[in-house]
Amino acid sequence: MTDRDRLRQLIQFRYSPLLDLALSLLVIQNPARFGPAAPWEQRVLNRLPPGLLDRLHAHAQQTDLFALALELEESTNLPTPDALRRLGDREPALAADLLAYWEAISPEIGARAGVLTESIQRESALLTQVDPVSFISRFSDRVGVAGDGDALILHWGKGMRVPLQDLSRILFVPSAFSPRRLMFYRLDRTQIFFYDPQHEAAQEPEEAPESLLLGFTALSDPTRFKLLRLIAHERVPAQEMARRLGLNESTVSRHLRLLVEAGLVGRAGQEGKFVLYELNPDRIDQLAAQAKAYLGREIHDGDDGDLAFPNRK
Repeated sequence: MTDRDRLRQLIQFRYSPLLDLALSLLVIQNPARFGPAAPWEQRVLNRLPPGLLDRLHAHAQQTDLFALALELEESTNLPTPDALRRLGDREPALAADLLAYWEAISPEIGARAGVLTESIQRESALLTQVDPVSFISRFSDRVGVAGDGDALILHWGKGMRVPLQDLSRILFVPSAFSPRRLMFYRLDRTQIFFYDPQHEAAQEPEEAPESLLLGFTALSDPTRFKLLRLIAHERVPAQEMARRLGLNESTVSRHLRLLVEAGLVGRAGQEGKFVLYELNPDRIDQLAAQAKAYLGREIHDGDDGDLAFPNRK
């Protein structure tokens, strides 16, 4: 069996309201990372009872909600509310809060259920017709396949190589809530890709590469620029960044997650219990090159520093 055959066999598709529940909560609780709120977020927030979001945040500090969602889905094979009630047999407080949250997001999932399930049929059919490497790469330029298909390459931080031998499946989940064209999540031997089912293929010429959009989104905030400047010449833990800039550690952590996701910052080792971060200067250069390539413009050296438009009449 070739690597590409193995890659094709690993790919699975799933309509998963429980996993989408976990993703929606991650998005709502991290506005600094995901940018301006989507319309669904405000509708969900308006439905939440007072104090629920804080309690869910506390639960998330103790429990991996993605792992819990996958475990409930595969062990109970029940509709989402019934699976959450079953959870109540062992974790009543968590189950009650997740059920209340489900009541708030279920109208959003229900409104897009047809789009989500149709997407699975469409993508499954496409996979039988195209090379699996091309199939995966078309979702976003933030994911690729090494060589002939022996490993996934995820563009997160300085980049991650995930050998196929470390995976038992690659699960594609169409999402009603994904703020990116593609979102990654790894659970043991399962690599999950959440994707926006209504997004057009990333290779269409008018579509900006997702890594370009994400990079400039990360650079659009003054606090994140201060963090980048701080670590441009030294490796610094998040706690020290917070102290020097007079910020809460939680605020720094939220901004760092986006900078790492965009590839502008990477982990540079550890000192004791503190993780050190460093600037990825190559990513800055890459963003400039990507922007020029996408705009079809070339910047020439000159006194005025203007953009040159080679085909302008």
